[in-house]
Amino acid sequence: QGPISVDGFVVSERSISENIEVPGSLLPFEETQIRAEVGGRVVQLNINEGSIVTKNTLLVKLFDKDLQAQLRKLEVQLKIKEKSEERSSELLKIQGISQQDYDLSALDVENLRADIESTQIAISKTEIRAPYTGKVGLRNVSLGAYIAPNDVITIIRQVDKLKLEFSIPEKYAKEITPGYIISFQVDGGNSNHKAKVMATENSVDQNTRTLKVRAIVDAKHPELTPGVFAKVNLRLGKNEKA
Repeated sequence: QGPISVDGFVVSERSISENIEVPGSLLPFEETQIRAEVGGRVVQLNINEGSIVTKNTLLVKLFDKDLQAQLRKLEVQLKIKEKSEERSSELLKIQGISQQDYDLSALDVENLRADIESTQIAISKTEIRAPYTGKVGLRNVSLGAYIAPNDVITIIRQVDKLKLEFSIPEKYAKEITPGYIISFQVDGGNSNHKAKVMATENSVDQNTRTLKVRAIVDAKHPELTPGVFAKVNLRLGKNEKA
């Protein structure tokens, strides 16, 4: 019937991969609700809302004058008991008293030292300090207020680096390992950001058939705020000889 028109293809090996986009969320690297260990009246409040505080900064001080008075009383009693123990020790050397009498005197000293340590621990519980360097949120108490252990005073977040959390289909689970670099954009942002996978969940979710992944974001950028929505771009299913 004459010449036939055909299409020809030259086939060669090259690398291909599947680009997928999954939703994610930015989270603070650490987030802690600040509460008191004991109830008490607030006598000092050092929380500037939205400010950065360093580790061990005193945030809240509760009333402790009763404990301080008790501590001074115990310290005075300890000095008296220590002198009594010294005299008992000298008498024991010349057999002026029995070993049992000296042991009781020494026991009184040790009991007082234990009581002093217990009181010092109680005093330390009236001081609420920052557990790490971070940014404090809005405070929920005022100076002079009485707070209980279940009251949330404020929330502190470590924001010098963030976590990115997202999920991937189970068929790609074996390809995401710690150290894997991913790219993402935040909702409303125009910049591409990088994150490094720190860990994955140890099992696939039975309902969604996805694997939860958590990555670290070290870069600081005005767009990167805890809680914002992120679009994660992944190159998965890579085949070098397609």
